[in-house]
Amino acid sequence: MLDWLIVGGGLHGLFAARAIRCAAPQATLAVLGDQAPLAAWQRRARACGMQYLRSSNAHHLGIRADALRHFAADHDFDAGHELGYYRRPSRDLFEAHAAQALDASDRIAGRADNLQRLARGWRVHTADGRFFDAARVVLALGPNAPYRPAWATRDCAHVYDEDFDATMPAGTRTAVVGGGITGAQLALRLQAAGQAVCWVTRERPRRADFDSDPCYAGPRCLVPFQRAAMAQRTALLAHARQPGTLPPDVFARVTAALAAGDITWRRGHIEARDAHGLCFADGRHLAADRIVLATGFEHRPAPGSLLDRGIRDLDLRCDEDGHVFMNEALEAAPGLHLLGRPASLQLGPMAGNIKGARLAGKRLAAFAQCMDDAPVASNSLTASSARNTA
Repeated sequence: MLDWLIVGGGLHGLFAARAIRCAAPQATLAVLGDQAPLAAWQRRARACGMQYLRSSNAHHLGIRADALRHFAADHDFDAGHELGYYRRPSRDLFEAHAAQALDASDRIAGRADNLQRLARGWRVHTADGRFFDAARVVLALGPNAPYRPAWATRDCAHVYDEDFDATMPAGTRTAVVGGGITGAQLALRLQAAGQAVCWVTRERPRRADFDSDPCYAGPRCLVPFQRAAMAQRTALLAHARQPGTLPPDVFARVTAALAAGDITWRRGHIEARDAHGLCFADGRHLAADRIVLATGFEHRPAPGSLLDRGIRDLDLRCDEDGHVFMNEALEAAPGLHLLGRPASLQLGPMAGNIKGARLAGKRLAAFAQCMDDAPVASNSLTASSARNTA
């Protein structure tokens, strides 16, 4: 039996694995994933045309806070790979550093299909019939399924679909639906490829450095958040998050493209999709040959997914936004830890971001070190304690 099994080989899973290894080098650990390390993140970044991360250069996947800065200096990444006041890294710099920083050893290739509670620990079954036992399992499953509005028909592609293909003949009338950074970047990418792009949003483009209040990156807001009653945290999360906003560079690029007429813009509430384009609630119609959604991810896991079945089978408590109640060690049930957006009630509004991966890794590392120093105490967290903390 392993001490730790990390399910998910993305940013959160691999960083958690490295943090635990550094804190408890004697622990046995493996990462179970069905894709190459970081493959899903890289696919989504390429699809939307990301050039610079929205995170600052302090939010990366190295253990030391200054790891990315030193990596850039040591590997001849010039000033062009850092942008603005927060020195946001280029995607090339971030991915090069991540490839070096994240240890992909002890990786098990496979897709987790089912989770079974044992008398002492957990058993994870894979889609190909194998199973792996671990005292502790960390679910780092990444974002939920891409969000599709009720009006979206099957022929509406989503930029985050695994099979998304951006290529279309020059002059294709493409409507990009989604007012956040992904929609703006995608509109710019498709326009540069020769498509006639109309960017469709519900609100006017808004400028903000980050997609949530930057105060939550440090203790000034995180400490009061973690002291608040669990029932209050959902509202705090909603207030802190800033969906549908653009960082200064993307805002400037898309504004310039709109001013030059390179792309067009429509604001309004979409009511339906017909054979010729989009129908707005106020009666307007937008002609389009192709509709591409850039509408983010579902808040709740897809029905029948590993996380959805785990929540139902284990009777885990969630709020209305799909955040799971858990204790300070990110335990939703004894020996079962959750990372990413489901951990927002503990980690704050950045739980699903790179900063959230760092916060989660720090929590798990401290817990793993405590277990390593005092093995007998590692079983002290019970289901009732997890619920009481929640």
